[in-house]
Amino acid sequence: MTEYIHPNDFKNWLDEQSGERGALEFFSNRPQTLYWTFCRAGGHCRFLFKEFPLGSQYKADFVILNSYSGVWEVMFIEMEPVDDNVFTQQGVPSKRLAGAIKQVDDWAEYFDMHKSHVRSELVRWAKSKDILGYSSPDVISNMSGDYLADPESYLKESFHIVVGRRDDISRASHKRKATYTAKHGIEIVTYDRIKDLVDLRYQDPEPWLREKS
Repeated sequence: MTEYIHPNDFKNWLDEQSGERGALEFFSNRPQTLYWTFCRAGGHCRFLFKEFPLGSQYKADFVILNSYSGVWEVMFIEMEPVDDNVFTQQGVPSKRLAGAIKQVDDWAEYFDMHKSHVRSELVRWAKSKDILGYSSPDVISNMSGDYLADPESYLKESFHIVVGRRDDISRASHKRKATYTAKHGIEIVTYDRIKDLVDLRYQDPEPWLREKS
């Protein structure tokens, strides 16, 4: 399947969504849209996993593993409903968002306490469960010669929640959303961030259709 999707088709898909399962299915089949949303500059060694386990208690909807210049970025992503309001009229996180924040906090705590185990699982998944298809699973190393399995290589974790639509968030709530990155270590983005990527990356269908043929 080509990664190309017409921007209008993606917009229509977003407008029709209810709940989170549709998003999980869509991005499982179009993981490139998720990768390039969070990794605009690309990387040397690139993988993406669906439902990556953190021990027996937790499971991240998606994890992006992206390496460049001696760093292995590990991006844990939680997908919440497209149609969630994100913040209530009182300016506090919606019930779904509050639950997602608590869950991501648990992921972060687990990662800090079990980093060596998470590293070994990332290596194992990169060899057998990558859904992105950009990098070879034979040698999990970047162009700087940093092997993921090497405990001396640097893991840089980040945590992200994708929820709701941009137009449904007030200006004041946009500012509150930004504080979760600055003060809480969690980036909260709407599905329109992905739409922006789709609009830009796939605005010209010709090279994608030529690649398909």
